[in-house]
Amino acid sequence: MLEVACGRRPIELQRLHQEEILIDWVFECWRKGAIIGASDPRLEGNYVVEEMELVLKLGLLCSHSMPEARPSMRQVMQFLDGDAKLPELPNDTLIQSSEVVVELVVYHAMSGIDDRLMLGTKSTSGK
Repeated sequence: MLEVACGRRPIELQRLHQEEILIDWVFECWRKGAIIGASDPRLEGNYVVEEMELVLKLGLLCSHSMPEARPSMRQVMQFLDGDAKLPELPNDTLIQSSEVVVELVVYHAMSGIDDRLMLGTKSTSGK
């Protein structure tokens, strides 16, 4: 969800071989009160701000480091359809990115996907 809303990969290599982790970046935007700044810049603001905020916050909840704290798919659909109100995000740390990164690498290793495909820079083709 965050990848689509932000237009970024879960992990991107930055200058000097430093990694930027999408979840951490979106969480930091939220903590600063500017979660909308995490939206895909290629959208050029052509979206309903409240809907983008909902998707970004929901993406953070779905990425919670404790699986039991994540919403079910039924709840996700209720939030997206407007049938339920998204709970406020807690001020404490929602995500421990190192745990999420380990989960991603294990998942991709087990599924046969080369985890190097997750790393790298943005596509120059605009896709």
